[in-house]
Amino acid sequence: MKLKRTLILAAAVLLIGWAVLGRRAASIEPLPESEVEQTVTEKGTTYKLHKGRLYRVQPLSGRWELVQQFYDPDYYAKNYVEKNGTLFRKGAEGELVPVKRAFADDFEGTQRLVDLISLQRGWTTCELQSPKTPGVNDYVKLRNRILKGEGDFLDNRIEPSVELVHGGKTALKCVAVPPSAGMVTAKASLSTELMHFVKGDDVWISLWCQVPKGSGMPFTVLDLETTWLHQHPGMRIVISGGKHACFQLKGFDQPYYRQPQGREVIFPTGQWVHLRAHLGLTEKDDGVIELWQDEQKIIDTRGKTLVLAHAIYNSIEIGISAYNEQGKTATLYVDDFCISDQPIKD
Repeated sequence: MKLKRTLILAAAVLLIGWAVLGRRAASIEPLPESEVEQTVTEKGTTYKLHKGRLYRVQPLSGRWELVQQFYDPDYYAKNYVEKNGTLFRKGAEGELVPVKRAFADDFEGTQRLVDLISLQRGWTTCELQSPKTPGVNDYVKLRNRILKGEGDFLDNRIEPSVELVHGGKTALKCVAVPPSAGMVTAKASLSTELMHFVKGDDVWISLWCQVPKGSGMPFTVLDLETTWLHQHPGMRIVISGGKHACFQLKGFDQPYYRQPQGREVIFPTGQWVHLRAHLGLTEKDDGVIELWQDEQKIIDTRGKTLVLAHAIYNSIEIGISAYNEQGKTATLYVDDFCISDQPIKD
């Protein structure tokens, strides 16, 4: 439980965009360009990332003005320790939990959300962002009440279900109502922050999902993220335009990796869909991005799959990880999920 509290606190990060500036700081002379980790230009303004700090370049003087701390340069030393060849994640009181390079769940033997979130099962948290819990503090409080048995869902829900299953007797059911004005998105998702994938790794993913007919279509159904960087950037599976599955690298310039134009395969409703993916992780343009839908390869391309060379993908999130459609409630069933650093056998 102590580690779980630590992970929940780590997830409580304000979701602000590049254009939202913090308190103005004194400007400095430009730092060596060889030490710049990332340069981004948005709406005519250039930003530089240097040793975890994000700077805005002043257009006239060329001097740098601090915007925010994008990440803690010491995050690895503060949160990980290696013993006898095994890498561990540190908890609030220094307890050690081995990181995961493979994780699977078919949701069997569960009846409630509390049955899923535990170090034994492997899931560490869930997100229930909705009109009734629009802020991080709001849905963290609700989640804690639900896990303690002191409350119930308000509008969005995530729980085991026997209504629709792909295999066995139980699947994961996620329900999200449309976001209200001022919200970035709505969420009803399940995640674990015990994963560990870095540059040079291969990541293989498999999951079955179904969106019932008449439901709103989730914007994203899976996110592979780093929670150590601001806004939790990473690769995510997007249902583009509510019709076609594709990948997006969330963060910085946010490139999409789409199906070939004119040959797109529809993501259907009212039936189980098998999504299988393979990623080769790198911050360069030669990363591997492969996606299959029902055993048909729909994406086979190359591009950036990490926002920074030293980023650690420590979180995998499944379910309705983002929903923005108005006028409809979205429902998504997920079953037989698996992620691994090795190819996944049927």
